[in-house]
Amino acid sequence: MLNFYLDDGRRARAEAGAGIFGAVVGVVNAAGWEVRYHGQEADIAGEGYHLVYNRPTEGPFCFSLRRCYLEKYYRIEATNDRWDWEVAGLPFPGKPGQAWFQNYWAERLFRGLTIAQGGYIFMPLQGKLLQRRHFQTASPVEMIRATLAADPARRIVATLHPREVYSEAELEALRGIERFELVTGSLPWLAGCDYVVTQNSSLALTGFFAGKPAVLFARIDFHHIAASVHRLGVAGAFEAVQRVPPYADYLHWFFKKQALCEVGDDSAAQIAARLRAHGWPL
Repeated sequence: MLNFYLDDGRRARAEAGAGIFGAVVGVVNAAGWEVRYHGQEADIAGEGYHLVYNRPTEGPFCFSLRRCYLEKYYRIEATNDRWDWEVAGLPFPGKPGQAWFQNYWAERLFRGLTIAQGGYIFMPLQGKLLQRRHFQTASPVEMIRATLAADPARRIVATLHPREVYSEAELEALRGIERFELVTGSLPWLAGCDYVVTQNSSLALTGFFAGKPAVLFARIDFHHIAASVHRLGVAGAFEAVQRVPPYADYLHWFFKKQALCEVGDDSAAQIAARLRAHGWPL
């Protein structure tokens, strides 16, 4: 039995056989499973297997369904923490991919924008600016200082996360930093930057579609072709960010080979294989 924890809108899509939710239900129904629906925030309880949507997992038979950055791409994982997803621990094989995937999404993501090098670093900030969390190598404010020291030639253009609430102490820590500017609107600044520095913002991955290299100060699932401070240290990461990674090959591998797509002739087979890989007896 599958216990599926969804809000009303996603439950309606699942029952209608639509999107990733309907695709998952179709796979388990085909295997003879019953599906029992619960509210998205309901307690994890009862027999069978449990699938939550973008919330922490609980227990050995509970798994997380979460969007994999792009529309229609998802992952089913034993944890909701992206930096501990299975793909994060896989080696990128570096095999030639298909450039059409990068080109197709670059056109969609950056439509109407000019992709260029404007002589600045783009830094999408996230939350808890004064705190170093367990998956980070430095706090966000420490990241700013380290970046300015590592690249004395460029200024930082930064954005605050639109869904975060920042304390006065956090905002005060940003005031008066030389070569540092807070701006609004992310994609135009991303399109025009020389490279990205962030903890693990998904905008770094978006930047790959525009050929923008990235320095990451935190662990994340898409670290493979980034200049990772966790792997290389600060000096090594800022040296590595000057090299050109194989964007097209990596993006094709990361999405088309490692993620689940809710559409396509092989979508059901992909989902079934992923569930079996997690030990689901389908």
